[in-house]
Amino acid sequence: MTTSVCRLRANSNNNNKTANTRETTTATQTANAARRRPTISIKSFTSTQLLLLSILMSQLHQFAGGGIGLAMAAPAPAPAPTPASVSVSASASPPTAASHVRLRLQKREDTLSFKQRFRLELNSSVLEWSNGCGGNWTGPANESRVVRPQKRCAKHKKLLRTLQNKTGLELRQLKFENIHRHGNEAIDISKHDQWKVQSSQYNFLPRLNSSNKNFLRRVHHDIQFYVASFSYLRHAQLHFDYENWQTQSALSAELLRYRTSARNILCLVEEAINATNRLYAPSLNQSQQEQQQQKQQLLSPGVVGSIKTVPRMAMEKRLLQFKTPLVELHNQAVLAAGNKAAAKPQEPHVLDALFLKFQYIEYLKHLTKALAKQRTKRKCKAKAAAKKQTQPRVKSRAKHQQKQKQKQPKGA
Repeated sequence: MTTSVCRLRANSNNNNKTANTRETTTATQTANAARRRPTISIKSFTSTQLLLLSILMSQLHQFAGGGIGLAMAAPAPAPAPTPASVSVSASASPPTAASHVRLRLQKREDTLSFKQRFRLELNSSVLEWSNGCGGNWTGPANESRVVRPQKRCAKHKKLLRTLQNKTGLELRQLKFENIHRHGNEAIDISKHDQWKVQSSQYNFLPRLNSSNKNFLRRVHHDIQFYVASFSYLRHAQLHFDYENWQTQSALSAELLRYRTSARNILCLVEEAINATNRLYAPSLNQSQQEQQQQKQQLLSPGVVGSIKTVPRMAMEKRLLQFKTPLVELHNQAVLAAGNKAAAKPQEPHVLDALFLKFQYIEYLKHLTKALAKQRTKRKCKAKAAAKKQTQPRVKSRAKHQQKQKQKQPKGA
């Protein structure tokens, strides 16, 4: 009896101990869970709230133009600053008077409606293919230093190299834009094989002839035609957009991009022509005979003369060769911009824009190659001739000294 009672008491004590341990473990688990749950909910709540606040503050920062800064410290470590964030923080510096003026001008341009921009562009009487750089060059400066004939060739080659590099840069930018927007551009020339059959109808588009005597003058004349073609095509499309959509279409925007590119090339060619004229310009200290000789050098095959702008009548006569009646549509667009009665506009022919863009890019390719050939052909003969003239003089001096030594008596 005693052993059985002891066993029962021992079992009861063990059961009480396990029950107590179970109760303590469950109590600690519930306490830990109770402690963890509010912290998790607080963290999740603060992170989402901070995320929403950061988004709102960034939007306010963009609308305010950099006037509001994000000065709130988050508990989590912030990510590394990107270049965009650095530029935004840099723009938050106190604005100056010049920046205020720039902002006002930008706001005025942005506030112009499509109708106002259409009238502003078409009411201008300035030729788009004239004065590509927008400056006023009055001729070579007489007070500039006279370049020696031995150095003219090297400086002329340098001018051709800079023109080649800048033309190649413009060509690479156009190619990059075509690759980046493949299939999304308004004038898609990637399917050239499908419409190149009709290329015989566009033989009037300028093609480069590197064997021409006045090479840069010919290039300047050709680029003027490309500027005029892009401009008149854009005016015809703008009139159609104005009457139908009241906004600028993708085709008008791309024609503006290529007109700007052609004007940039026109400016580069004009800079090269003006620099060449300065290089070969006669100085005031020279005699009349030398000045006439240098004027004749300006008309030589390797040198260019003055810049000539094609008149509007002659240019419009060449533009009549397109399938689209560009001159008639341009005149109607000018009437519409002046609030006068105009005929209903029509869209330009698709092939006109395709061949014009394709041939312009091909022209820039051939221009970069032709400039490289023009630069390598120049071997600076004047410098080599000057070296040949100096060598016999040195030899004659040495012979004269030897003869004088021979004439002297031996005892001397």
